[in-house]
Amino acid sequence: MTTPQRVILASGSSIRAAILDGAEVPFGVIKPNVDEDEIKQQAQADGIDLEQTAMLLAEAKCMAVASREPGIVIGSDQIMEFEGRAYDKPKSMAEAKSRILETQGASHTLINAIAVARDGEIVWRNLDRPTLYMRSLTEHEVDIYLREAGPEILHSVGAYQIEKLGARLFDQIVGDHYAVLGLSLFPLLALLRRENILAY
Repeated sequence: MTTPQRVILASGSSIRAAILDGAEVPFGVIKPNVDEDEIKQQAQADGIDLEQTAMLLAEAKCMAVASREPGIVIGSDQIMEFEGRAYDKPKSMAEAKSRILETQGASHTLINAIAVARDGEIVWRNLDRPTLYMRSLTEHEVDIYLREAGPEILHSVGAYQIEKLGARLFDQIVGDHYAVLGLSLFPLLALLRRENILAY
């Protein structure tokens, strides 16, 4: 019987770690040292679309760890797209309010890219693009939400956390719920079964 390979999540994201924890995947965490802004700026200058940009970021995070650590390394990134524009995480509660007011009553997509390396070489990629339909909101409702949710939402690219109070902002989600959270779980679990990390 072969010994299962070590699994590393190349991310500082607590929600991605929680997703793997919930599925009882054995893993460790190493936060990658990657200049995301530089990658995004170069991709934009090169005319690379947002899906490819998300994958470039996932690959960079993956390889930043996989280049020096053996085993299976998982890198992931998420980009929010609304009306053809990409959005980064809001830097302030004022920006978060503006983001929600801009996207309320409309739909947007979250591009979730995953890259997985085995012993320093990328062996698998996955791209998901769920669509989220935000309900119509008044400014008063948004103010209440921001006050109750607090600055923790600044860790979310859309200025919401769908797994918490942010669920109240939406009418519908079409696509993988885990991709909305930041890590498409089901295709990743299938890969880990093929790699004999998981028995079932």
